[in-house]
Amino acid sequence: MSVIYDSTFSLPSRDTDSYDVQYSAPSVLQKAGVTVAFAVGSRSASLAKNLPYEAAQAVAFGLPAEEALKGITLYPAQIAGVSERLGSIEAGKEATFFAADGDILDVRANVKRMWIAGKEVSLDNRHTRLYEKYKSRPRAN
Repeated sequence: MSVIYDSTFSLPSRDTDSYDVQYSAPSVLQKAGVTVAFAVGSRSASLAKNLPYEAAQAVAFGLPAEEALKGITLYPAQIAGVSERLGSIEAGKEATFFAADGDILDVRANVKRMWIAGKEVSLDNRHTRLYEKYKSRPRAN
């Protein structure tokens, strides 16, 4: 059995629930034999960048780190029925992955490079271009 969990950072639904009920739910589900895939749900697609932190919060409350990583990679692919092409790095798969400078479940890690279907994708955007343009500007004293 699998579940797509999108409530890591939601408030508890009842005032009698403990503060950490949403944080620890993935661990409880995993211990019961349920595979947990993480999602940002209906809150906003722009929050997809925070998906690793949803999984990391569950790790802080008992979910094994390897299960959290699978919860943002392999398990969603399995639930969507595309795990023969995506979700893990194996021979014959599409080679959609990224390289980071640290543990992706750590907020301090930065994605440095990304490939989709084996083709490298530029991470350049308006914000990085503006940063590069203005990082050497003279500073007023």
